Amino acid sequence: MPDRFGPRGVFALFIPLQNANMQPEYELLRPEGINNQIYRFTLEVPDAILRVVEGGLGCWPDQVIIGNNVEMRIWTPDQHAEYRAKLQEAIGDIPLVTATDAAVAALKTMGAKRIAALSPMSDVYSQSVQNYYEAMGFEVPYHAGLQVKKPEDIIKVSLEDALEGFRKLDHDDVDTFLHVGAALGIVDMVEELEKELGRPIVSTNIATYWYALRRHGISDVLEGFGQLARKTEIAD
Repeated sequence: MPDRFGPRGVFALFIPLQNANMQPEYELLRPEGINNQIYRFTLEVPDAILRVVEGGLGCWPDQVIIGNNVEMRIWTPDQHAEYRAKLQEAIGDIPLVTATDAAVAALKTMGAKRIAALSPMSDVYSQSVQNYYEAMGFEVPYHAGLQVKKPEDIIKVSLEDALEGFRKLDHDDVDTFLHVGAALGIVDMVEELEKELGRPIVSTNIATYWYALRRHGISDVLEGFGQLARKTEIAD
């Protein structure tokens, strides 16, 4: 429900406990008039989210936003549909956004057909991402992890580190790059990365917040965060 600090809407954002980049990144993306309320969960996904999601309803949100990429685990579209249904049951008729659904919508909006996927840690995670998005109808011939060893070090990844990771996936037959793993704080790097690579990047935190805004009827162009953030509508 809109309030004095969010006359255009209140977003309840659920993020992992250890992802120190996500709150400031969502604030960077927040347009005037939106009130971001942050709630955190432990890593026993998805059960941890289901345990805490009802606690975020006390701020009377206009949307509930789940900001982690469950597709980095062994995860199928059918599992995701079941998970989404459980979340929706827990929050009632409040609109729900998940990072996974947002990424799919963002890729479609960018016209992506053949993508390369980058995740922050091991290739095991990016392999799961490849499998999920291929099941969703995209071609994903290339994937890689940045091989960050400790979760607490993901936030330390630099523009040069991220660019090196994307360059390993930079093949001529790729039309779009996909970044999953919300702990990798590259929101403020995407514009420059796209200039270097010459193609769009769908980056999870940008995609999630962009999708939430557009579903809420807010079409503000988000300058400085790459091509997706300048799209004012979600493609069918």
